[in-house]
Amino acid sequence: MNKIEIKTKEQLDELEQDSALTWEGLDTSDGSLKEMFDWIKKYTEVTENVYIISGALMNVTYGLTGTNAYPKDLHIVSVKLSDMKEPMKVAIPRLQVGGRWFDDIVDNNRRREDREG
Repeated sequence: MNKIEIKTKEQLDELEQDSALTWEGLDTSDGSLKEMFDWIKKYTEVTENVYIISGALMNVTYGLTGTNAYPKDLHIVSVKLSDMKEPMKVAIPRLQVGGRWFDDIVDNNRRREDREG
């Protein structure tokens, strides 16, 4: 498994454009990430690249404040759809395990920030 720590806006943009499968608050231990990949493999082949984002980076990059801000030490974990052979096979099952698309997370955060800000 290849753990990639996201540190730049450009990397976040890449995940957003890919509509990466994402979990907010997922444990980033090897065991937890292995379980995540094992779950994905029930539906499609996947290259085991996992992208780890801090809440602090999300807050700074997207200007998230107040109740819309993430805890700074929260982990957000993404797997690119482009790393999956048949990504749409996880589209419905992901809802049962709290998986979301990264672009939806960014869009929802923007809308909430616009309302609250």
